[in-house]
Amino acid sequence: MAKGLFIAFVAVFIGTVWCMSEPNYFDPVIESDVVNDRGKPEFHAIINENENKVSRIRPALKATDRDEVGGAKFICGYDIVKHKKKLEMPFVIQVTNRTTGEAEIRVKEGFKLNYEKRKHYRFSIVANDCGMPRRISNPAVVMIKVKDVDKFAPNFENASYYITIEEGKLYDKFLTIRAVDEDKSQTFRDICGYNILTPNVPFEIDADGNIRNTKILEYSRHRNFIMKVVAKDCGGKTSKPVSVNIFIKEICRNGWQGISDKTTYFAGSGRQKVAENARLRMCDPTCTPDNVSVKMTLATKHIGKGCDRDTFSITSQRKICGASGESVDLLPPPPLADWTQNLQTDDGHESDQVFFFNGENAAIVPENYFNHTLDQQFTISTWMKHDFSDDYDTPHKKVEKEHILCMSDGEEMNRHHYAVFVHGEKLVLLLRREPTTEAEMEIFKPAEWRWHIPQINDAEWHHYVISVDLKNADQNSVKLYIDGKLLLQDKTVFEEIDDWPLHKSSKVHYTKLSVGACWQGGKSRFEHYFKGYLAGLSVLKAKRESDRVIRCLNNCKESLDFHAVGEMQTGSSVSFNNEMTEFNISGKDVAEVEKLLHEVAYVNVRSFPTPGRRKLLLQTQLKCNGETVTLPEVQTYVMVQEPPKPIITITGSKNLTKLVFEFERGLLVFEDIKIEASKTSETREEEEEDEEDEDKAARLALKVSKAMLAQETSLKEPRTDILLDSCKIEADPPLNLFYEHLSLPTHIMGNLGLEWSETNDGVVITNADTIDRYISVLKKIHYYHNEPSILNSRSLALKCSSENQRFISNMFITKLVAVHKEPEYNNAANVQSNVHDQPVEHDAMQRLSSKITPDVVASTSNFGMAAIIVVCIGFLLFMIILGVIRIRAVHRRTQVVQVDEKQEMEWDNSALNITVNPMEQEVFEYEDNVQQALRDDTDSEDDGSDFHDEIDSSDEEVRPPGKDQLEWDDSTLSF
Repeated sequence: MAKGLFIAFVAVFIGTVWCMSEPNYFDPVIESDVVNDRGKPEFHAIINENENKVSRIRPALKATDRDEVGGAKFICGYDIVKHKKKLEMPFVIQVTNRTTGEAEIRVKEGFKLNYEKRKHYRFSIVANDCGMPRRISNPAVVMIKVKDVDKFAPNFENASYYITIEEGKLYDKFLTIRAVDEDKSQTFRDICGYNILTPNVPFEIDADGNIRNTKILEYSRHRNFIMKVVAKDCGGKTSKPVSVNIFIKEICRNGWQGISDKTTYFAGSGRQKVAENARLRMCDPTCTPDNVSVKMTLATKHIGKGCDRDTFSITSQRKICGASGESVDLLPPPPLADWTQNLQTDDGHESDQVFFFNGENAAIVPENYFNHTLDQQFTISTWMKHDFSDDYDTPHKKVEKEHILCMSDGEEMNRHHYAVFVHGEKLVLLLRREPTTEAEMEIFKPAEWRWHIPQINDAEWHHYVISVDLKNADQNSVKLYIDGKLLLQDKTVFEEIDDWPLHKSSKVHYTKLSVGACWQGGKSRFEHYFKGYLAGLSVLKAKRESDRVIRCLNNCKESLDFHAVGEMQTGSSVSFNNEMTEFNISGKDVAEVEKLLHEVAYVNVRSFPTPGRRKLLLQTQLKCNGETVTLPEVQTYVMVQEPPKPIITITGSKNLTKLVFEFERGLLVFEDIKIEASKTSETREEEEEDEEDEDKAARLALKVSKAMLAQETSLKEPRTDILLDSCKIEADPPLNLFYEHLSLPTHIMGNLGLEWSETNDGVVITNADTIDRYISVLKKIHYYHNEPSILNSRSLALKCSSENQRFISNMFITKLVAVHKEPEYNNAANVQSNVHDQPVEHDAMQRLSSKITPDVVASTSNFGMAAIIVVCIGFLLFMIILGVIRIRAVHRRTQVVQVDEKQEMEWDNSALNITVNPMEQEVFEYEDNVQQALRDDTDSEDDGSDFHDEIDSSDEEVRPPGKDQLEWDDSTLSF
């Protein structure tokens, strides 16, 4: 044991001596590409204040040693030898590779750099090797720059901001707000911008915190704004939002206050006051008004052809107003006229009958539709909106004529017989009369009437009526009505030009009547094209349209209303224009004018007014201390809401099964038709539904129950104030006019003022009239088929509408089914005896055959039952044919010889129960609550004969004499 310890001690001693004697000849060397002015190597480093390791050192920190033996050739560490002793050094240097001497600088454990406290560190370092004893290198300088990190978000100097600004001004800036940042570096200390978080506010803020308004503010609309603003530093950190409260200061100014921006109007609500809370504010205490004048204007020109009058088509309006039925529409809508099919229509609405003329299109009216010649008395009327041209304002510029209507030579010559045209700002009627005697050929006569009127080029719709009576050669022989008002023949606006009569010419054999241009027969082309819109261009010959009708055509369904005339004080006055769209108030007392203005109301008498905005403009003038002061205009509007739509329902027999010979005689296809108009009971669905709480089935059940409730309500409230303006019968497939057609009661329709058109697709009946009158016409429509043997079934669909397709009924379809008879048997005597012997079976066959249709057989799914039904039907048809043969035989005999009364009564008592229904006399009368304007002054009650004038003679059989003799009319049989 002792020997072992001794050996270990000797070994340790020898090793120590050997190590102490290891050679270490060279000092380590720290080298760098950068050397300071003292010749010391330098190292530069950058570290973020939130990092623990210096990752960017230039050049790389390392030391070398020239020793090649033992530990002296390795670098064991680095020491920081010189720095500011007042501050504890937060760094340590750690060797990462002892062979190459590479090292890294790290932040001491537990230390944290702070840019705000110290931005730079400078210290000296030395390297030492691993030799014994160790050797120390030359000193080197390390400079570390601490880089700032954005640690702090900006903060506003104030917790909130308040400012008051005046209304009516645009400020460059009215408030500056500031935010600061605790970061010390320039990068993160500066505020790079401000943002307004509150959306849709009329304010802006720039990068310096200056706030300005982007539009003029009004105290009456907004009294203050509260918005949130944030600041953002250049490092991207955002501050907490700060509140900016902006108060609007009202500036006292003369004008109206308390007038709402809009007034909501519902159909049938009667009068709705539009300025009930209006008050006139006067700011100048020295001004006591001597007079206050107020003008309120209701703008309606944007609706249709001006005002809410477009309930029906122009033709229907003429009928409702009692205009003469002899007036001819020169621009009927397609498909009633083929010469208007190529004309452009306004927005594609053909039913509006508004045609657009672009200066390149025109139409020729056929002479077989309208005789071109005019009488001594006539009336030309039209709606017109003329496109204004800048050429009218150009000095010395020749203005072209634009013909609305022109009758001219059709060949060889360019003579204009009569015309209506626009020439600059003038509306001109040209009428070249042809002489009847030699003496008249040398007499100057008035041939041209010119009206210089501003309405021509104001780009608005106007109604023009030229009424001519050449029998009376006075200043009123030619009159012009504009918008229902007679234009006074003032010399400043009217002139009359004489000319020679139009001599006859053998060169011209025919004339042409054109619309939208004038045909030049000598040049064989159109010239003088019209630019604008035309509607309802009509000519009435041999008479003048009455003033009442002209006014009715221009009646406005909406207007301003005033019912406080009895409350006016002395010195006050009110007035309306003819259309009741302009209202003027004048008074000396401001309070009195306010009281009168409170009573002005808007009213719309249409049952279904056109929804949309109607602008209201209020203009006011004061006379103060002898001077006239004009106050700012006030604009508001009336919002007319969409009314509940009526439901037009058509019901009747959907299946009509008849024997084939009855189709040849003619069938009343809508004999039991019913048309009803009911009021809807609309229920709005909630905008937001919680689909998780209610499943689809529950929601569907709810909608169904609401629909049923609405239907029940509507059936209890029938409408009698609705007029139909069209009914269309469509044939599917189209009619083959060679052997089938629809027959209309044209005489009745003509008396009622209804128009119609027929094609192979069906029939269209137009013009406004009551539902009962339309029903009476539809019930008289017959369907004829000349070859019923090839007919199996035929479908006819009926659909009616009101107010120019605004309200449309359901599509009612009726199916005509033809029952073909079996071949006739030769033994007619046996047939007759069979019929006499089995009267009960014959009556039963009639009842069953009226109930059994091909659809019943087709719907039977059981084969055995189907076979039984087929056998039964065959037997019944056989018995029916026997009965029909017998009936016809008896019917022929009743027209030649007297039939024994007892035998005839035996037929009646034992077999058939026949009721003869003579055609009833019907009289068309309007309901008390339907528009009485439909009734013309010369109308009289229609007698019953009117209903039979257009029925084919085959519908009525010759009645043989005899009081108790039966009339066998097959049309009255029901099988």
